[in-house]
Amino acid sequence: MTDRLLCGWRVRSAIALPELLEWQGDARPPDLTVRLGEVDDTLPGGRMIGPWLQIDGTGTGLLVVPMVGRFLVQPSGDITIAPQPEASESEIRLFLLGSVLGLVCHQRSLLPLHASSVVIEGGAVAFCGPSGMGKSTLALRFARRGHAVVSDDVCVLDTGTPARVRPSFPRLKLWRDALEDAALPTEGLERNRRGQNKFHFIEADAGVRAPVPLRALFLLRWAARGEPEGIERLSAPLDILAAVEAETFRPQIGRALGAETSMFHVRALIAGTVPVYTLRRQPDAPPERWLDAIAATVRG
Repeated sequence: MTDRLLCGWRVRSAIALPELLEWQGDARPPDLTVRLGEVDDTLPGGRMIGPWLQIDGTGTGLLVVPMVGRFLVQPSGDITIAPQPEASESEIRLFLLGSVLGLVCHQRSLLPLHASSVVIEGGAVAFCGPSGMGKSTLALRFARRGHAVVSDDVCVLDTGTPARVRPSFPRLKLWRDALEDAALPTEGLERNRRGQNKFHFIEADAGVRAPVPLRALFLLRWAARGEPEGIERLSAPLDILAAVEAETFRPQIGRALGAETSMFHVRALIAGTVPVYTLRRQPDAPPERWLDAIAATVRG
């Protein structure tokens, strides 16, 4: 099976990972190896970090997802998956390329944001916010205009200077209505999870292979009743630090692994060098109306 590329790592996997680009780098050994095997439902010496995750003193993590499987994630890059019989391939990949990827980032002192990102004006522009805020929908609309997708859901930042986004994959997780609004059919698309009207969509030729400088970060928020819509730049460093901390993907994992210093370093780098904006819009506002404003703000 062909090795794959994920965040600059060479991935050798016993399961197919069609979301990822093929590895075209050097002949180094795999950075991440994904295997199928037996995994216990408890981690000796582990402590609970949230309802599904245990972490032990070596930094090894065990993710137990009901009706999906158990994922043993070692700091060495060895990942063992014990799928549940009823789990679909897309559900296994959903957690492997989501929660497990976030854990691997924290193990390696990288900062993952809960964000989707695309290339605009030569840099990565990240859209952050809670689930349902339209991060992937905005990325889709930019991708349909020819902008490369850098990441979806988990946006991985390097710890070096300048702040850079490590590309993950061009797959987007989209609700049925977002696909229909973009005139895209759902037939033939994998469901995100059983019974869920959310689908995996891959924009052809939309991925990138090399790290991309982080050019701007947008915090997606709903406008309260009577509150004006619009884009506003944050100026106070402490406000930016707090906002980026709130958008960190599974920050409790980083704290449990002792990575708080490295996470703070990247947040401080963003606060000092990257424009951060709040984009407030009404829930029923079509994303298309904001694309030109976002691009103009980035060009700025």
